[in-house]
Amino acid sequence: MQELPAQTWGTDTGQSPIYFAHANAYPPGSYVPIIEALSGYRQVVAYKQRPLWQPTPDPDSIRNWHDLADDVIRFFDQQQLRNVVAVGHSLGSVTAFLAARKRPDLIKALVMIEPVALPWVYCALTRLFPVLVKQRVAIINKALGRPNQFESLQAAFDFHRKPRAFKRISDEHLWHYIRAGINQSADGFTLTYPREWEARVYATATYFRNQLCAAELPVLGMRGGHSDTISSAFWERWQNNPHHQFAAFPEQGHLLPLENPEGVIRAMRPFVEQHL
Repeated sequence: MQELPAQTWGTDTGQSPIYFAHANAYPPGSYVPIIEALSGYRQVVAYKQRPLWQPTPDPDSIRNWHDLADDVIRFFDQQQLRNVVAVGHSLGSVTAFLAARKRPDLIKALVMIEPVALPWVYCALTRLFPVLVKQRVAIINKALGRPNQFESLQAAFDFHRKPRAFKRISDEHLWHYIRAGINQSADGFTLTYPREWEARVYATATYFRNQLCAAELPVLGMRGGHSDTISSAFWERWQNNPHHQFAAFPEQGHLLPLENPEGVIRAMRPFVEQHL
């Protein structure tokens, strides 16, 4: 059976590592400041989700995010990881949460940074009308329309410096993403994370709000004030869960850990230290 790929940071001390779960289209190296902060506690292991496997599987190999959560379980079993503290952003936090729901022995506490907690209606539409969703949903079309090749890393940086989605990210932190997200190959500089996979993940969004609101797993939830994945109504509802803690960042958006890694580190330290 194929061994699933991962990156590690820090020294293996024999203690359970911290698991880091990256977002859709953002490889683990995009989060250098946060991962380095976590590696001050324990070795950090960041599993590379299916779009980063080599060779890259067909995007149609997943039906929903439960398939990606099952990959996480398989990775934990291969690495013999149990009872770890996990930190995830966006899709990564959701796949870690779903994996923990299926296998409570794997994760004992979870930091969920901007989880993609979309309403039931949207998730249902992706199942019932996949072709229509692919044609009509702007974020899917935008992903498919991204350039797949660049002349250089600088050209890739210049391209990503312009979009509104990256306006709150400093040059320094944007470069972390560029170095992780652009790969030099025989054909030049290409996206490490295929755009077709980015679109497929958006098109297979999976509903889990009710599970999250009822979960007894210790969770620290983080939301940016400009979030487009956690509505203010659901954010308020989620906070009724007595087992969860929360941190709000009014000035940030969905790319919170790239926009304000220092703030994320400050907010997660007490929670991580409590559960290690």
